[in-house]
Amino acid sequence: MPKLLTVMHEFQIHAANQKLDQFYWVWTWVTAIPIHHMIHIMDIFFNKWQEVLYHWLCSSANFEEVRKWYSGWKDLLPPELLANQHIFHRLNVGLDMMNQAVDGMEVVQPGLRENISYPKVCEQTQFEKAAAQAQERASQLQGSSGLEMSLKEVIEVHAQQNCLLFKPKAGRMQDGYQIYGFGNINVVIDSLNRKVFAQIDDRWSLASLEQLLELHNRSGIKQH
Repeated sequence: MPKLLTVMHEFQIHAANQKLDQFYWVWTWVTAIPIHHMIHIMDIFFNKWQEVLYHWLCSSANFEEVRKWYSGWKDLLPPELLANQHIFHRLNVGLDMMNQAVDGMEVVQPGLRENISYPKVCEQTQFEKAAAQAQERASQLQGSSGLEMSLKEVIEVHAQQNCLLFKPKAGRMQDGYQIYGFGNINVVIDSLNRKVFAQIDDRWSLASLEQLLELHNRSGIKQH
């Protein structure tokens, strides 16, 4: 599983001149790996796939070429995956994006979930500043050599500074992202884009470091 996850994380998806070697490496294991593990791997694929499709549709794409690209990928998926409701849903998200483009509507950018709350630019800027401040505080406390910390390390230090537990929740994922417990709340970390999302009821919303603390303080849910 770790090797297949690494392969899928490294796999690059393109609108043209697609190389499929790594995809086939994963594909050959589909009957040997439990379906819930394979879905985890495929979520990594679909996150990339939907992002490529989104940018293609936003660039005055030839819809016939897009349709063939979509059908080509769908035909590559083995029956065991096509029969799964979750995989069917991920494909339908792409189909919905294509229909939006054909109808002249604004294509909805794919996210962690369809009902995700996207931040305003100023909110993201505030988050980045808060993360930088947290890293600076952590460096001062730990005598860091000045190397940049990962977003996960920044959040971990932020939790420690507020006497909160921060740890991964075994076996719990959200669209290919590991779910962590930050005190009483659930969070996922998009390290590539340096964003952290907190679960609020049934929604995943971008949150600043301060908001993570506020959400924990407001939560009456016991850690589990």
